[in-house]
Amino acid sequence: MEKTKQNPLKIITNAGYSKKVARLLNQQSNFGTMDHPDITVQHKSDCGDVLILYLKLDKQKITDARYEYIGCRGLEAAAAGLTEMIKGKTLQEADKINFLDVLTYLEEIPPSKYECIHLALNTLKKGTQEFNKEVIQQ
Repeated sequence: MEKTKQNPLKIITNAGYSKKVARLLNQQSNFGTMDHPDITVQHKSDCGDVLILYLKLDKQKITDARYEYIGCRGLEAAAAGLTEMIKGKTLQEADKINFLDVLTYLEEIPPSKYECIHLALNTLKKGTQEFNKEVIQQ
């Protein structure tokens, strides 16, 4: 039997993700570490997935956001979308982003991956809370 090579974007959309998510995952523009981030935060979900967010700030405004992860494509989609959404926002504005905002931005992900959006948001909130505590203590 001859193997045929499938288009990776088609595989992702066939798995229940939007074309927008397929493009985000293919581009991986925010994936990877960052030199001298102002905020680095790691959070682990109950399922064992891990997300690390790196944020660069200028006067409480997020100028760059990157991520690394250990987990599934759903987590990568959530992290990719969230890092795009928070660039240019203040920490306070980023903290107000909710589940529905991310889901709307991504357009479609499988319902079984909704928990990945929660992990991304919980990681961001953990990072902003830790940063705000440090600022208050200074």
